[in-house]
Amino acid sequence: MSVYAFGPFILDTAARRLTRDGQRMAVPGKAWQILLMLAEAGGRLVSHDTFRAKLWPNIVVEDRTLTVHMSTLRKALGDGSASLIETVSREGYRLAAPIRVLPQAGPQAEGAPPIATAKTLAVRTFATSDLAEADSYLGAGIADAVTTALGGVPGVTISPVDAVEDLAGARSLGVEHLLEGSVQRSAERLRVEVRLIEVASGRTEWSERFEQAPMHPSALQDAIAARVATSLPQSPDDDDHDVQSYRPRAAEAYFLQLEARAHLKPFTRLPLIKALTLFEQALVLDPDYAMAHAGLASTYLLMASTAMLRPLQVDEAMPMARRHAQRAIALDEGLAEAWAALGRVKMEYDWDWDAAEADLAHAIALNSSSVEALGTFGQFLSAMGRHDEAIEAMEQAQRLDPRGVETLQHLAIVYWMAGHPEQALEAVGDSLKVLPASTRAHYGRMMILDQLGRHDEAMAERLTTLRGLAVAEGLAEHVESLARTKGWREAMVVWIGLLERTNRWEGAAQQWVAVGELGRALDALEHCVRARTTYLCFTAQNPCFRPLHGDPRFEQVLRTLKLDGRAKGES
Repeated sequence: MSVYAFGPFILDTAARRLTRDGQRMAVPGKAWQILLMLAEAGGRLVSHDTFRAKLWPNIVVEDRTLTVHMSTLRKALGDGSASLIETVSREGYRLAAPIRVLPQAGPQAEGAPPIATAKTLAVRTFATSDLAEADSYLGAGIADAVTTALGGVPGVTISPVDAVEDLAGARSLGVEHLLEGSVQRSAERLRVEVRLIEVASGRTEWSERFEQAPMHPSALQDAIAARVATSLPQSPDDDDHDVQSYRPRAAEAYFLQLEARAHLKPFTRLPLIKALTLFEQALVLDPDYAMAHAGLASTYLLMASTAMLRPLQVDEAMPMARRHAQRAIALDEGLAEAWAALGRVKMEYDWDWDAAEADLAHAIALNSSSVEALGTFGQFLSAMGRHDEAIEAMEQAQRLDPRGVETLQHLAIVYWMAGHPEQALEAVGDSLKVLPASTRAHYGRMMILDQLGRHDEAMAERLTTLRGLAVAEGLAEHVESLARTKGWREAMVVWIGLLERTNRWEGAAQQWVAVGELGRALDALEHCVRARTTYLCFTAQNPCFRPLHGDPRFEQVLRTLKLDGRAKGES
């Protein structure tokens, strides 16, 4: 283990820490390995073949995968990395700066400043009491757009809109600043009044009014983001806080895509279809609107989800998600949402794990405050058996968004896959405190409890789940009666039949294992593969499937999913 110094950077391999002028830099897994290889080479060329052999042993990956990880590393290093890492055409890469090997205590011995921490900010939905009901989406929409614009500003960590409800919530979250405001809209003007609050004291640091003609609404969003960015400098020398987003050709395109995003949040079918229509309308007005393309990619991913009962067939939805994500990236390669969407397509549909990692890590490098990107990357790491990294990513997402139901439920999955069922149950319980009627949370608790053999508790969660399913009217009473009169197994058979009829085949596979019907579990799992269901990535790690390991049919499933060799966490 060594400590390397090059340019303004110090790379401590033992502590897995990179600092730049005392400020700690976040570097995702594969990008970290690339940097380490470059440092260890001491300025010598590291060839493409050497990178591939070390990073992906015995796996063939496309050339673009290394390129994306290198781009992620350059983004993580920040300004000046283009000259720091030299590209040798068709050969490889090398560090262009002189490299010194320091003693283990080198950074402290040389009197380096203490590691700087990022400024932290939470954003509340802007008030819309003066707006018509049809325009109420602007409060969350503009606040969310400002948050996204700030996501790429170095040295700032931003919690998503509504992670906190008020100043007390901001204090409990531990953030330093809170942004809140109100929106007014007329035929002539769009006006947003904003104030930045220092959380510890409750003091308003500044309060300003931002106005734009409706033909330039994105300019107003950028002006707010730039004002906030200049108020939260990470260091005295860092005065480059330029925020400049794309200005759509028609103002209405901006408003349409904001409204569409409001319809994505409920995670239900009818609003999702409405979001699809609104994004498409925005693109009719401006076919080159990258944010609308990225939003459409996210929409199609949800439409392909088995958790949403797939409003659109997977072989239609996933190619459309890919197409719009790629189009968004072609128009604006800095859009973290588009890279995360593309990574999800590769993870959930292509089963191209290395390419998925490249795109997801790049999304986080572009916006380390993106809860969606962190959550997806956490699930990817969990599926690969890299449980410590997965928990770290998901706990970071939770710190940013402690009240996010999706975040808490995904954290529960990661804990469960890592062999921490009690922590998983606690995370599900936290999600139920936020949304007590969450059928998905009760369903998740049921799966964990059954896997632990706590079948009576699982049955109570099953009945709650049934009562929350529109397709299961009256079935809860029937299952409860069967459990009481004919036993748990008879009740389970009826329940699993419902799962299969409603295309919840992954759940059916897990529940067949719970009742000891391993052959029927494998039948259901093979159906999942044919249908490319959403959560197949967890097949190798899922505790429910441990009794299937070693069965030839199960091993064939892993080979089809390209997960063979990863079942014990190999990467």
